[in-house]
Amino acid sequence: TSALQMAPWLHRLLLATTVLSASGSYLLSRREPRHSVIQSPQRRLPPRRAPVRPLVNPPNSTAGTLNAALLALATNWLVYERFSAFIIHTCRNTLNMLTAWCTRLFNYPPRAVVVHLKGVIATEDEVRNELVSRAMVAPELSPVPQVSGGESALSSSKARGELINLARFEKTLSRAFMTPGCRVVALLIDSPGGSPAQSSLLYHRLRALRARHPRVKLLAFVEDSAASGGYYIACAADEIIADANSIVGSIGVISRGFGFVQALRKKGVERRVFAAGDAKGGLDPYLPIRTKALAKQKRLLDELHSNFISAVREGRGDRLKPEAAALLSYKTSLPSWAPSMFMASNATINRLASSGVGLFDGSVYSGATGVELGLVDRLGEMRSELQRRFGRAVRITRIEPEMPIDYSRLLRWLL
Repeated sequence: TSALQMAPWLHRLLLATTVLSASGSYLLSRREPRHSVIQSPQRRLPPRRAPVRPLVNPPNSTAGTLNAALLALATNWLVYERFSAFIIHTCRNTLNMLTAWCTRLFNYPPRAVVVHLKGVIATEDEVRNELVSRAMVAPELSPVPQVSGGESALSSSKARGELINLARFEKTLSRAFMTPGCRVVALLIDSPGGSPAQSSLLYHRLRALRARHPRVKLLAFVEDSAASGGYYIACAADEIIADANSIVGSIGVISRGFGFVQALRKKGVERRVFAAGDAKGGLDPYLPIRTKALAKQKRLLDELHSNFISAVREGRGDRLKPEAAALLSYKTSLPSWAPSMFMASNATINRLASSGVGLFDGSVYSGATGVELGLVDRLGEMRSELQRRFGRAVRITRIEPEMPIDYSRLLRWLL
């Protein structure tokens, strides 16, 4: 019983002793600052360095060459950058080659290459001569007149960089036909015509590419117009597709000019020309035109027109409908008061069709009428037509001609 009574007191005594010892330690620490306590100095060991182990390159071995290359890449940033660019370029070319190989092997997805022929058919020299002649005639007038097609559109197309000629589009057309996986080359034509020579050169070039690549189909799509030389080029295609409101046709040849004989006489100016040859200078605008020169010019135009007609017949074949064109031309020529039942005989229609009336007389038609006359195969739009023929997975790729470098402007900028 006494032990049980003493237990609480013993517990209190132990608690008081602990509190007193803690208080004493705190007072002693406050009386003597910590920095005065002498601590035994610790021994500092020298730092251990990693042993230098230089790379030993075995002489004249593949491992030595590889080690040297890795060391150069690690120490030279320029070498690393060039090497990375080389690796990326090589991988990209390899991927393109594999894609082209798979496309050729499986022939999927079908690919359509589009070449846009927009502008006037002319060369750089023809545009330059056109501007010079206008400056000589009327220097105070603007060298860019209202565009109405053909010769009058040369300077405007030159200013916009829209010229069509063989020198500019030859490489582009070859690239289009040689594109891997190409199923069709689509010519997007928007041209009022121009040079007969350049039209003929492009026509024969397209025919040669078709013969060289028989598996690639050539389609001509007419945007706004494919008239005169533009239709000349379109006849090289397998099919011609146009919009209902497009302008097609104008199968003819034209030569424009001015005569300033009366103007010179009013000014009291006499034109003097010396030539060795009777035919030289026959079309001089400052001299009266001669009958011989006029006949020779007419013969030249007839020859160019005959070549144009031959190209159209070669390209379109039996799809042309000269009788329908002759009948339409005959109906159009009737006066408004003529009765609707007044019709020409079959002999008259055949005679008009054999002479090319309505088809080869330079007449222009809409796309819808062109389908009725055989000038156009069907109405449609490029993207919808390609998807209808080759499916919605068809890949349409556009190829643009490389713009020529104007070195004169570059030199003026540098100097």
